[in-house]
Amino acid sequence: MISEIEIIEIIRNLENNDIGKAKDIVYGLKKAESPYEEGYVHALRGLIASCENKEADSVFFRLINDAFKGENLEEEIEFSRAILNQNFRPTYEIGFEHAWEFIFSYFSGSIKTGLDKYQE
Repeated sequence: MISEIEIIEIIRNLENNDIGKAKDIVYGLKKAESPYEEGYVHALRGLIASCENKEADSVFFRLINDAFKGENLEEEIEFSRAILNQNFRPTYEIGFEHAWEFIFSYFSGSIKTGLDKYQE
């Protein structure tokens, strides 16, 4: 499974328009061992595709270009969490949505990274 550090590295590479490095990380991952992992990786590949194609209307492209409003970001986090609490969702969708929840949380600042993770 991909680590938080790798996901953050992917996001930062995409923010810096270094699509090649982000792609190397995602496509260099070992084969997904479960539907959950497949869904998670599928979401990450979607981020790369939206940047490669410069899809200005895509959520991730708007996130990295600061075109996404703060309150909308909180709404997206809540929406992702609501989906994650729906027991009927297949494991693949849960993995996909967990990736998005992490991405939204990262951009909202609620994910602590580096030394901030260990400070109160």
